[in-house]
Amino acid sequence: MIKALLVYFSGTGITRYYATLIKDELEQRGYNCDCLNLEDLTDTAELWQKGPVALPYTIRAEEKRPLSNYPWPYQKLGAALKTPKENPLFKNLRQQWAGYNLIGFGSPVYGFRPAPVMIRFLLDLPVFKRSVRVFSFATHDGAQGDFETFMRQILTMKGLDYIGHLDHTFVYSASAVMRNSFDNLRAGRLLLKKSRLARRDINIFLSYVQSLFSGVPYLYRGQSYFSLLFGLPYRFFYSYGIDFLLNYFLFGFGIHKERCIQCMTCVNQCPQGLIELDKEDYPTRLYHCMYCLRCLNWCPTDALYFSRLTNGKARFPGPEALVEAAMQDELAKRLKQK
Repeated sequence: MIKALLVYFSGTGITRYYATLIKDELEQRGYNCDCLNLEDLTDTAELWQKGPVALPYTIRAEEKRPLSNYPWPYQKLGAALKTPKENPLFKNLRQQWAGYNLIGFGSPVYGFRPAPVMIRFLLDLPVFKRSVRVFSFATHDGAQGDFETFMRQILTMKGLDYIGHLDHTFVYSASAVMRNSFDNLRAGRLLLKKSRLARRDINIFLSYVQSLFSGVPYLYRGQSYFSLLFGLPYRFFYSYGIDFLLNYFLFGFGIHKERCIQCMTCVNQCPQGLIELDKEDYPTRLYHCMYCLRCLNWCPTDALYFSRLTNGKARFPGPEALVEAAMQDELAKRLKQK
């Protein structure tokens, strides 16, 4: 019997939604599966700030367009990978996770890498002396680059048996904050359509996983060499295009004080703990972050924005709202037909 654990970080809720799809498909096969949000396991802000590993686009933004005169002492990813240390906070995970024979680690893709808070967590994990089969899963807006290779590297480094990767594109949640409006119904229909495709891919992957445990050979083809080669120019232009967009149009932090109700939602929900209060008790951010968009999307009065490109634009309501819009529309159609 396979007993699985899914550990994930989710910025806008899409990766959390993907984790539920994987869990559902596992349980339909009769397997036991637990889902664990990284933020329920540990205080990600406190954990990350003790070793603030940052992705290249954040470091470049800090160098080109600092938000204050006190730049954050970010750690470059390459240096952090060379000096991983087991965090005493997680030393019991070896024993706590001993009952699982399959663990999945999931994150949105940021600059072809997991969220920095997930990277910090993975680097702080103890080395597992008993080989446990693990896989990675990711959500992205069209390009994940060598995300899978990175996850293989870091999980193998922790003594885990890396067996494969799942990923899917659902809806473009990141671009919502740059649109004049966001159509929940249209996005909800797309989400349900993509969910059916995701379930198909999950089932193919799980058949491969089952073969590993049963010893019955199963041919599993991941990304083909052709698609990898074809994707090189796409990933190149995508990477530099997004970097240009972020650095010149998105990076920053602004607030409409007349709208702010000082509810502290953004302060409390920042995964990196980089939003604080100024002298007037309004939120401010003095450092560049990973730009998960949570503060913008979760602000109840739309008081926050990053730059002129996001000022007065739409916000992503989360996958649950999209599914509800699509289901309500379907229900209305059925009632009309009666």
